[in-house]
Amino acid sequence: MGGSVSLTPGVPEPPRAGGESPQDSPAFTPPPNSNSNSNSNSNSNSNSNSNSNSLVLVVDDEKGRQSLIDALVTAGIRALGCGREDEALELQALHHPAVVVVDHRLPEGSGIDVARALKEQDAELPVLLLTEYTSLDSAVASVGQLDAYLIKPVAPETFLQTIHHALARRGLAVENRSLAERVERLSAYEALYDPLTGLPNRALLDDRLVQALASARRAGNVLAVLFVDFDTFKVVNDLFGHHIGDQLLRQMADRLAAARRSSDTVARFGGDEFVVVCPDVKTSAAACRIAEHLLAELAEPAEVEGVEHRLTASVGIALSSRGVANQSPETLLRNADTAMYRAKEEGGAGWELFDDAMRDRVLERFEVERGLRACVDGEGLTLVYQPLVDLSSGVVVGAEALLRWYRHGHGTMLPGSFLSVAEESGLIVQIGRWALEKALDELEAAKASGDVPRSFRLWLNVSPHQLANPHFAEIVGDLMASHGIAASMLGLEIVEEVLRDVRATEKVLRALRDLGVSVNLDDFGAGYSNLSWLQDLPISGLKIDRRFVASLDTPDGQGIAIVQGLLGLGHAFGLSVVGEGVETPAQADALRDMGCEFAQGYQFAYPGTPEQLWAFVQRSPSDESTEEVPSTSVVRETTSTPSPAANAPAHDTPSSEQSLS
Repeated sequence: MGGSVSLTPGVPEPPRAGGESPQDSPAFTPPPNSNSNSNSNSNSNSNSNSNSNSLVLVVDDEKGRQSLIDALVTAGIRALGCGREDEALELQALHHPAVVVVDHRLPEGSGIDVARALKEQDAELPVLLLTEYTSLDSAVASVGQLDAYLIKPVAPETFLQTIHHALARRGLAVENRSLAERVERLSAYEALYDPLTGLPNRALLDDRLVQALASARRAGNVLAVLFVDFDTFKVVNDLFGHHIGDQLLRQMADRLAAARRSSDTVARFGGDEFVVVCPDVKTSAAACRIAEHLLAELAEPAEVEGVEHRLTASVGIALSSRGVANQSPETLLRNADTAMYRAKEEGGAGWELFDDAMRDRVLERFEVERGLRACVDGEGLTLVYQPLVDLSSGVVVGAEALLRWYRHGHGTMLPGSFLSVAEESGLIVQIGRWALEKALDELEAAKASGDVPRSFRLWLNVSPHQLANPHFAEIVGDLMASHGIAASMLGLEIVEEVLRDVRATEKVLRALRDLGVSVNLDDFGAGYSNLSWLQDLPISGLKIDRRFVASLDTPDGQGIAIVQGLLGLGHAFGLSVVGEGVETPAQADALRDMGCEFAQGYQFAYPGTPEQLWAFVQRSPSDESTEEVPSTSVVRETTSTPSPAANAPAHDTPSSEQSLS
């Protein structure tokens, strides 16, 4: 009769009544066809179902283990046996059995002690205990040491089924461990290498850069870091999709890896940016030659899915300094990145070597941004106003609000010295909002005092970042309403750059037009002029760039032809035209003679405080007067008391005066 089996780890079957059977009792009666001549102390050949992981170790007295081994071999399972704990440990070390069957009572010692010793060597090893019955004490002692109990006598089919289950569990454990090791290896690889290109990623780059810099210090050599960024890669993604971009990026990565020196490290920094670490560079010229070689390789055409692509790249080069102990890898990367952006500013498809001048520019930009962040609520910022004059009558028809920043330790700063930083950092949105509110505040106050002429319009420049907000027109409308300012008293000026995204800009411009706010196109002719904009967009006027106005009184006369052409275009589309940056009587007269309606510039007045603006308006002819004002009249502001609002004429030069844009 077959015995019962417990397969729940650490939970034995309840003990049977009566005493333990003699330790030499057979586990079960061998089946009729069993091989009684098997060698119990040697490996037995397995049948077709055996493999290297199906070895079973039987620990029992000679008589007991022989019948068990015979049953295992007949079932196609490799088996070997022994009778003592030391022999079991030796066989475990040599053969690594998948399962161990141990009798509770051994000639020398307890099967539970053997199980404990085997588990100490291999915690996942399944150990099955054969016993007549168990006492409570032995059950408690065996918790954690055994995986199943087999109560003797056990039927051969029950014994084999238990063995098969144990082998399956062991195989699953081994497979899981192998899978975990593979996952661990894969995770380690992914932690250090870029999955797209197979190149070292930023983490491994940092480690290689630290090692290379330390080696360069010890040897007294120079280390070069090259920062590579593709100039037009975004266009590929936008036109052909990221799957094409990824294939192209892999080709470029392969080219960089193939073109490098054997001692160099090429890593993907992120996106379409790569870094090349070049140890033992003799001179800066050698580093530049490496950059030229890489650029030449990258510039070769590359074909992806039948389409030929030609990419260019910009490379920034930074060199370590001999004898400088505290130079960090982060500094080298930052310097190379700065030089790369300088190369892009120069048109791309080239390289730039980092120098102290670049460092000074970066530091100055950082200081400017930090200063601007401290005054985005308006502290230190102020507005000045430059009148807009009707050339035919001399009437002041408006004024342009211009931004000034009083920077501590530097005095009053013109827009050209800080607006580019405000644009790049995104601070221009907050600054632009402040400027709009401040201008409306001061216009509201002047209106209440009766200083504002009937046909006066205040013009403010608007940043591309502000126009990118689809709700910008609503913001303008709400501010006008809260200040009691009619739309006819406000005009906005935009630069041609904002029209690159024509669809988004057009919606905002039409919403402004619906409010009744006029919009002028500033610096026309100096940027990305497109004649269809004049026809399709709701623009009310043009401002001729000051460079063309300045050329009106040059001997060659070429400026006259250009300005005449711009005036003709504007008038053909029904737009008013403003001449900007008028500085001489000859320029004002030339514009008037060619039919230009309005002008502004130092010829008429410097930018001034609100008080200076309204004083100039009062001295000028009104829109109801026919008295003509000489074109050479100039109102100059006082600069005797420096303050955040001070705007000395000496600083308001045509080259540095820029609008809030």
